[in-house]
Amino acid sequence: MNELMLLVFAVCLYIVPIGLVAGSKRSKGHEKNGWLIGTLFFSWIALLLYITIIPKEGRVKTRRSKKHS
Repeated sequence: MNELMLLVFAVCLYIVPIGLVAGSKRSKGHEKNGWLIGTLFFSWIALLLYITIIPKEGRVKTRRSKKHS
């Protein structure tokens, strides 16, 4: 029974970073997919990198100025 509890605890610890990245609004689209793949392979290390690299507000859209001929 102890082995089962340890396994469940380990799986929960592995899934937590994946859920945090998936539910975050810091990134979108293919960027988020890349972070999810990284988190699958390098669970907690990728989560720490995600939190430190991606800005909290997400990406700021820039307006393109239209050139008039």
